[in-house]
Amino acid sequence: MTIDSGLELTFTSAAQRILDHLATTSGLATWAVVREDHDGCRTLAVSDRHGALHSNSSLTTPPGRNAPCRLAAPINFPGGRPFAELVGFGREPSADLSAIKAEAEVLGSVLGALAAAEVRHFHERRRLALADGPTDPLTDLATRPGWERRLRLDDAYCATFGEAAAVITVELDDLRRVNELHGHAAGDEQLRVVGAVFSEALTDQHFAARINGDTLGAIILGATPPELEGLEPTLRQALARCEVSTAIGIGRRTPENGFTGALTTANQQIIGTYSVRRTSDADAGQAAALLDAIEHGAIVPYFQPILELRTGDVVALEALARWHSPEGNREPDQFLPQLLQAGLLGALFDRMLDESLRKLVEFRATSPGLRLAVNFEFDTKPVNSMLETVTSLLHRYSLPPDALSLELSERQTFELPGDVRDELFAVADLGVQLMLDDFGTGFASLETLTSLPISGVKLDRRFTGQVVRGERESIVVKTMIALAAETGLSVVAGGIETQAQCDRLVRLGCRLGQGYLFAPPQPADSIAAVLSAPLVSTF
Repeated sequence: MTIDSGLELTFTSAAQRILDHLATTSGLATWAVVREDHDGCRTLAVSDRHGALHSNSSLTTPPGRNAPCRLAAPINFPGGRPFAELVGFGREPSADLSAIKAEAEVLGSVLGALAAAEVRHFHERRRLALADGPTDPLTDLATRPGWERRLRLDDAYCATFGEAAAVITVELDDLRRVNELHGHAAGDEQLRVVGAVFSEALTDQHFAARINGDTLGAIILGATPPELEGLEPTLRQALARCEVSTAIGIGRRTPENGFTGALTTANQQIIGTYSVRRTSDADAGQAAALLDAIEHGAIVPYFQPILELRTGDVVALEALARWHSPEGNREPDQFLPQLLQAGLLGALFDRMLDESLRKLVEFRATSPGLRLAVNFEFDTKPVNSMLETVTSLLHRYSLPPDALSLELSERQTFELPGDVRDELFAVADLGVQLMLDDFGTGFASLETLTSLPISGVKLDRRFTGQVVRGERESIVVKTMIALAAETGLSVVAGGIETQAQCDRLVRLGCRLGQGYLFAPPQPADSIAAVLSAPLVSTF
């Protein structure tokens, strides 16, 4: 066959002309370019005189599978990588099938070369667009005009080449309240953090943008169902660690509905999330059950040792909440969101501090000098009661202030209201230590370490796990430890799980640590055995 030289030769135009030629000359009435995917296959181009098969459609089974006569020729990229198939089917033709198949194979190789060239050109254009397009100053992602332009271009690409794709949207559902309570700088910081998490979770093959004031989006090309199933929980967990409230929606693109349908699906998922939350917020029975659990001691402190890494001696215990619920022993991530919604985190702090300090008195009878660390969420508790609570409980149990440290997440340290800052300074003036938890996750600036009365930092478990991966990772952790030491701060490494991590941290200058290598969080009645002897020491 010949193709007019006056026509622009593209994969789409060439595929259609080849299919029409084969349908006319082969004796097989229907021909299609078909690409397989995880859900079945997609037709990229069709020539069917019966009108039963259409291009750019999803099929659960290969076309013509039950036809009296069917043949298929591969469409491979140069180098042999499979791309699609030329499929013809119909009644048994009078012509020689082997000759038809040979011609289809030759034409398939032509289409493979055209497809490879256009795919390379597309990705080069995409790369240049990512590099040259304007970016949002807060998230460092593309802007809405770039997002809309990319949706159009990628939609055309997916329609032409049958590429699987999806969109994912992340909406900061608490951004307005953060701006109102803490100022726009706090809201901007949340956007920066979510933008960084979003970028880290994606790859170079994806395109991310800030769609509007509180929503980020990403186009994910080549998205398979298993990849999407893995990406969503990874993103949710990363955002949960940042303690930023978000709603996530994911929509897969189909040939019939394009990216418009994918966005609709993603938005419906977000709306469904809000509906579930509103139902939860309205559940007064759940709030009452949580309050009852706090007041009647069903939520209790478990204790995890913090030790001197060189000697294995336990120097402190961190109190961690556990709920002995009718459904079983529940960890904080299973009930803290509900406590936050019910406004009961302050009540939980009071209960945990009281019970933990009472137990500390018992522990210090056999381990003098033992200290206690308790997590504190200042924005869920009336500000003026923190100092009073800490002071009265230390007095009740005759404990010195330096026996207690309060751990604040990095999220809590940006854009502090003036009254909260005053409370922190007052508690520190008593002699209570303030620890910066999850150090290195990106919220705190260097200014935080000197502008607040911080006594020490706890390295996030993600950095602890990196110390044995390679030299670059070790240098990062060593720099963080040295930075803390230069500012007079103690350093605790959290989440130590292997002896190799422990040994490496000691060599990098870290003195204190905790993790499952030494002991998991456990009830007070079993902690005595842990305190009786060194846990680990290789030095």
